[in-house]
Amino acid sequence: YSLTQFILHSHAGRELWRYYHKQAGANPNASYYDIKMHFQGTKTTKSGKVQMNSTSEDATYNALLADLRQSMKLLAAHIEPKVYDYGFLKK
Repeated sequence: YSLTQFILHSHAGRELWRYYHKQAGANPNASYYDIKMHFQGTKTTKSGKVQMNSTSEDATYNALLADLRQSMKLLAAHIEPKVYDYGFLKK
């Protein structure tokens, strides 16, 4: 994982975090899940279970989340071979 990739990943997460904290009522201790719930909202299923909506109407949030997901995919691709090399998982 190069320094450039690390910087891009941390930058994507930081930008999403900054955007969340510009919102009214932002929780200073919010987790990634809390931030997603804030923007995506929830719905109640027919069985009464509360689920997070799969999308948000906030275009800025959607763009920032897409950037973060892309950087997470790059990180996962870099980590995957090492998981097997170091014996955490067997092929």
